Amino acid sequence: MGRRAAKTTRTDPLGGARRRLLVTGAALVGTLALATGPALATTANVGGQVGGSSTYYGTARTVTADGSHICLRADSGGIAMKAFWYKCSDRSTRGADREVGSGTRQRLGSGFKAGTVYCLGAAADVVSPNKTSWSGTLDWNVFS
Repeated sequence: MGRRAAKTTRTDPLGGARRRLLVTGAALVGTLALATGPALATTANVGGQVGGSSTYYGTARTVTADGSHICLRADSGGIAMKAFWYKCSDRSTRGADREVGSGTRQRLGSGFKAGTVYCLGAAADVVSPNKTSWSGTLDWNVFS
């Protein structure tokens, strides 16, 4: 009978500790990636009366996510309506008029810096002094 060669086995001197350390490290990296991701969107129900000339709504809102957008989904009951953002303290600093009122989401502005304070303005295709009611959802701190 011949002799058999002894089997060599490699053992991990740390046992399963190395594997546990890698799994724990990966979980920590995943948690930190989620915690430092973009801020969540902020949403508010908005609406009011709007006439043929610009109406400036005075509710100030603050952007907290650097580089984010402001979007509006408005329903004006079939009346053509335009909306815009403006700097609450200076109405001459404002975004371009955007066609809204059809119920689809429209971007009013993009690339806002964190800390920007803005208000909402609108005008409808009605003859003054008549006004029409509208309602909608305003989203800010969004990236899509």
